[in-house]
Formats: sequence, C-alpha cells, structure tokens
Amino acid sequence: MGNLLSVPRAFSWVVILTLSMLLVGCSSDEESTVSSNATAAAVTQGTLITVIDALGQTVTFEEPPAKIATLSPTATEILYAAGGSAIIRDRASNFPVQAQSLPDVGSAYDPSIEAVVGAQPDLVIIEALTQARFVPILQQSGLKVMAVKAETVDDVTQHIMNVGIVLGKESVANERIAEIGRRLEQVGNSDSRTFLILISDQDRNLYAARSESYTGLIATTLGLTNKAEGLPDSGPYPGFSTMSIEAILMANPDVIVTITPAPEPVPRLSDTITRIPPFAALTAVQTRSIFEADVTLLLQAPGPRIVEAVESLAQGLKFDDR
Repeated sequence: MGNLLSVPRAFSWVVILTLSMLLVGCSSDEESTVSSNATAAAVTQGTLITVIDALGQTVTFEEPPAKIATLSPTATEILYAAGGSAIIRDRASNFPVQAQSLPDVGSAYDPSIEAVVGAQPDLVIIEALTQARFVPILQQSGLKVMAVKAETVDDVTQHIMNVGIVLGKESVANERIAEIGRRLEQVGNSDSRTFLILISDQDRNLYAARSESYTGLIATTLGLTNKAEGLPDSGPYPGFSTMSIEAILMANPDVIVTITPAPEPVPRLSDTITRIPPFAALTAVQTRSIFEADVTLLLQAPGPRIVEAVESLAQGLKFDDR
C-alpha cells in the first residue's frame, strides 16, 4: 500500500425575546420541520439581540456586527450561508470563493490571537468543539465571541439561523435552511446497507469513522448502518477508531467508503485496500462496492455543505449504475 500522508486535523437553539413572546410552530411536512427546527422563538429588549451559542454562552448585540472574524472552516461557511462575510479567516477556510482572498491568521488549531485582536472585529466566530480554549483570551482582549458547531444536521441549520438573526438576515438564513431540508429530503434516508468509512495514515494503519463523527453522520443520514458503531475514539483522526484487519473482516460491511487525505499521485485507498490479501474475503471487495469519497466534503468541511456531502455519497454508492 502506498504511503498516505496524515493530515492535521464539527443551535444551540436561538432565543430572541420579543415583548409578546412569539413562538414559531412546526409545519407537518419534512422541509418545514427542518426549517422550523432552526427558527426559534425570539424576544427583543429595546434594540438588543440575544443569542445562546454552541457553548451555552449568552451573546448580546446592540446592532448587527459589521466586522467579523472566522477562525475555522465551519465558522466561515456558516457565516456566509447566513448571508454574512468575514474580514479575516483561518488558513483552512477556502469556501466560499470570496473567503480565499481574505487575510488569514494562521491555522485553526493555533491562530495568531495577536492578529485577530489587531483586526478589531466586532465579532469572532469559532468552532465550539476544537476552539473553546480561545474564548477566554479573546474575551479578555475585549472581543465578542460566538461559538458554532456541526455535529448534526440540526446543529448546522440552527447555527445558520443563530448567525442570521445576529446579522439581521433571517430571511437569507431561512432560505438556506429550507434548501438544505429540500435537498436532504430528495436524497432520502432509506439505504439499509451496512458500511465502514476508512482512512489510513502514513504507517498504513486503518481507522474507521465512528457514528458520532461528522464523517459518520454523513453516511447515517442516508440510513446506512455503521459497522464501527460503539468503537472508541482512537488514532490521529478525531472521530475515528483504529480498526485491525481482523476487525474489518469481522465487520464485513456491504459497502466500504475510503478517504485519502494526501493528494495524487499518492495512491487512492480505494485501490490499495483491495491489494491486502485477507480483504479478498470481504463482501464489499467481492462485489466491487468500494467508493473513494471527496476528502474535503467528508473530512474537512463540517457545516452547510453537509448536503453536498450526502448527495455525493449517495451518488457514489450507486454501484449498479456504473
């Protein structure tokens, strides 16, 4: 197997209080359900807007922030999905295209706090699970910080709405949320096959995406059953678990989805995995039910593009159409 380079490495519901406590109800169809899950009750106190972010923090604004910094791809993509734009970004934030020309403040794992403070943003948006440690120092520097996350579809839609409310662009946020709901409903969730999503490191160890990971979520959204269910988090990839050859043989999934972090000409894991002699006994190998997934969509971009990831995976698993 060729060497695979390891890569360093996802609504809270919003409450804006109006003096009359307006509650938004759910409609009966699925599209409305996704949208209404993200449309929370709201209250204004004078001109103040209050939201509760992904860390449970209450964040208050007197007016929509004009200068916004985003420190992770999740934060950047949620901001733009809600109709906003950033003035600075982390190095890995390269979507949408408009973000690519922005100054970057370094890695999302170790951004330059000095550069962030120097930009004097009205708001800094971070990713809750990996960047919570930056909150105290940013707040001590006088900056307002808001956390988002993308562990579930509801997280994605709810935080788009959170940011949309803060920006005064609820209509834009609602349109994006409705689009996500429509497209996911169109793809469906009736695929009852079992799966493993595998990735390898440079030492040829194999790791499977856990159901709790963003990568695992993409597959289970289609209805697929994860054969790595219940395995502990281990190895260099958060949300993945080490799996031995023996464990993969015992799991024997109907389909195998592979991810190769390193760019070509490094061999694709979908090719090299078939050359491991014991794997000739796997159902997925015998039926040629192996799909090489898009590393960006499945591994590097937790957020609004979950719908593109689900659509891509659904299409890739249509082996009979090949």
